Amino acid sequence: MEDLWVRRELGEELSKYIATKGYDLVLVRSNSQTMPEDIYCRCDIYIDIPDDKQATLFALKYNKALPLKRGQRDNEYW
Repeated sequence: MEDLWVRRELGEELSKYIATKGYDLVLVRSNSQTMPEDIYCRCDIYIDIPDDKQATLFALKYNKALPLKRGQRDNEYW
């Protein structure tokens, strides 16, 4: 079910592009501070691109994507 939601959020073209290139999706989930956990869950979608050249080409093709740097720990981005 989550895969369908991610595809809908990213769009069909971007989802297919990510799948064909073999990029890893990183989903960071967090609970709401004001609503019950079973009703609302926030999920941030990141795409892990290992190569700088591929990352540059991705940024040129999908210019609405925001570049992030990976921190020291897993699921730490800034």
